[in-house]
Amino acid sequence: MRIKSVLAVAALLLLAGCGTESSGADDGPEPLPDDTYQRVLSQGVDPDLVHTIELSGFQLAEQSVGVRGDSDYAAVYVPAEEPFTTQVHLDVRGGSYDEARCAADPLSGASGSEPAAVEVCEPDAGGWYRAGGGWHEYVVRHDGYHLTVGAPSAAVDRASLTEAAVEARRQDGKAPSPAPPPSPVTRGDLPTTGDGAPVDPYGQSPPGG
Repeated sequence: MRIKSVLAVAALLLLAGCGTESSGADDGPEPLPDDTYQRVLSQGVDPDLVHTIELSGFQLAEQSVGVRGDSDYAAVYVPAEEPFTTQVHLDVRGGSYDEARCAADPLSGASGSEPAAVEVCEPDAGGWYRAGGGWHEYVVRHDGYHLTVGAPSAAVDRASLTEAAVEARRQDGKAPSPAPPPSPVTRGDLPTTGDGAPVDPYGQSPPGG
């Protein structure tokens, strides 16, 4: 009887463990439900751009998930408890991102509000922190696209905003590595003096000239 009891307890523990396993590759944010994901793809969203985030006290508003522009991805996260007045925006767009865009691109702001001018643009933790007009964002650049998490400054603190953006996961559960910052191109055929014309390795004229 004792052996049977031990086996029964082991079986219960095994069943409990099966129900709590994450569908992602690790313990990161949960992926979209399959029906929501299929709806997003049917709208033309690039599958590589579909990401989810985890932010304490907020949950995904599934009806907000969809295409932005031609194939970019957007979603809104709302408070898990009342009042439901705060929105956190997740935007994933194809293309590169740099310091010039950080300083120049207006902040999106809350839904229905006018874009705000950038007052703060700071490189931080492999991305850029931007703020202005009571709204702040964190942008992480990846290979071929960039991801932005934005929220009202008074509702979500900077550390939480940054963490949500940096730890965002693709739909397949993978954690993409941020792209390295751009570096200037070094050319060996430019002289250090004169008008900067390329150096002709053959002298005054090409061979046979």
